[in-house]
Amino acid sequence: MEVQTALVLTIQLIAMFSIAGALLLYLLCKVRGTRDDPTGTQKGSILITCADTALGLQICTFFASKGHRVFAGMKDPVESLPAKLFRGWMKMRENSDTPVSGSVVPMKIDVTREDVLREAAESMGAHLNAGERGILAVINTAGSVYRGRIDSQDSLQWENMFKNNVMGCLRTARAFIGLLRPTRGRLILLGSGNDDDGLTVFMATRNAVQGCADALRKELRPYGVNVVTLDSRGVPAEALFKAPVPYTISDEEGVPTQYSADVLTSSALGVIERALYDTRPSETYCLSVPNSKFQMRLPCRSSLKISASRADSKPIQSV
Repeated sequence: MEVQTALVLTIQLIAMFSIAGALLLYLLCKVRGTRDDPTGTQKGSILITCADTALGLQICTFFASKGHRVFAGMKDPVESLPAKLFRGWMKMRENSDTPVSGSVVPMKIDVTREDVLREAAESMGAHLNAGERGILAVINTAGSVYRGRIDSQDSLQWENMFKNNVMGCLRTARAFIGLLRPTRGRLILLGSGNDDDGLTVFMATRNAVQGCADALRKELRPYGVNVVTLDSRGVPAEALFKAPVPYTISDEEGVPTQYSADVLTSSALGVIERALYDTRPSETYCLSVPNSKFQMRLPCRSSLKISASRADSKPIQSV
């Protein structure tokens, strides 16, 4: 073989290997990008059990913005403030330059009532598309907290916390496990919290939920359902279950009512996103991001007038 011919063949082989390497690198980047970016092909329906709280509202709008259908649990899915806020938020997003690709479906849910939970599960099944076998995840944000020392606290408050935080967790798992099994979905619970003064009974309920999560994890593992807890230490206990704070920016007629939420940082929301999408999820994810705030506005265009209860509340991010 002549030297010139050998040189040409060598150059051609190098070119072919370069093209093949570039194509392989491109495919690897595409696969990694799809895995890391949940706004790509990883869509599905998600249930947030309580959107009556600022935390629940924040998580609902976050995942709806990512393109999910979000079932938002509420005591009153029609006339309540959160329901009006969701309608205003969806309308605002539809008219914006970057309309939201997901949706929010208000759903009547009360974790203390099994009949309501059963009806909600049936209703959610009717909302699913033909190709959907179930839902991607259940994120339980329902619960209650009462601060006080046990020697002076009303025992009815203890019962309320155990009823909402512990029994509510178990009722939620039983009601919606049928929608998680087909998709090998995820059950995400609020786990450990701050061990502050006056939170003895509340911490007892949080530790009980952690124990429930460990037991449920073993029971549901054969079905491919992962049970994950969110460690909320660093987030004030009252902030987990506080109602949205409504206010108006003007007394003029027609000015939309808005609300401010400063529950989770954008980093903490990213933690919940990882808990939802990690291929091999950890048993616990920590939400704590000290000394930071994440706030947002939601308009509520209705005849409902609510005066500001926190004049010093200034949203720093709009959604």
